[in-house]
Amino acid sequence: MRIRTIVAGTAAVALLAGCGDSGGTTGMPTTATPSTSAGDSGGAPKIESPLDVKAFEAAPCNTVTPAQVEAFGLPGVTGRVNSNELGAACIWLGASTPAKMAPGIAFLPEGTNLSTILPNKANIYAAFESQPAIQGYPTYIALVSDARTNGDCALLVGVSDVKAVTFTFQSDKGSPRFADPCAGITEFANLAITTMKAGAK
Repeated sequence: MRIRTIVAGTAAVALLAGCGDSGGTTGMPTTATPSTSAGDSGGAPKIESPLDVKAFEAAPCNTVTPAQVEAFGLPGVTGRVNSNELGAACIWLGASTPAKMAPGIAFLPEGTNLSTILPNKANIYAAFESQPAIQGYPTYIALVSDARTNGDCALLVGVSDVKAVTFTFQSDKGSPRFADPCAGITEFANLAITTMKAGAK
């Protein structure tokens, strides 16, 4: 597996991982110029039960427990911190396992959240689709390049009015989740939200 970085339009995106030769591009925006005035949500939904995720930003691989990782289908796979100046991130590299998949999480940097992304989504993403909320947190399929047919997907989740998280998923042919990668990463995101809710102070 390899780590890649690309630029899409005017938004730089950091890719958490690429599995095999799928060529998928899931990622997170590093900049999203707000088109709204200060204090305006930009059309972002109000988050009634915000999560304080500072502890998880400091240790992003703690967002899912070893038991959760095993239940997801990656027994023995541990998270690898993949943080840089763009934000705190972790990737679970399971390409060499029968699961042939790699879920990841990245905390978007300060100043990049739903209120800055939503007004500019057409300039950032090739595909941006509202999804059912995960445990009350607004969720969107957010793909810089739509590679769902290649086993890749990414979710953008607002965990507070000022903080958003991107969950990425890449898989190879032969993975049991290759046909529906968005369902796979939704399940993984739900596990992480459960852990973060339990650990939020």
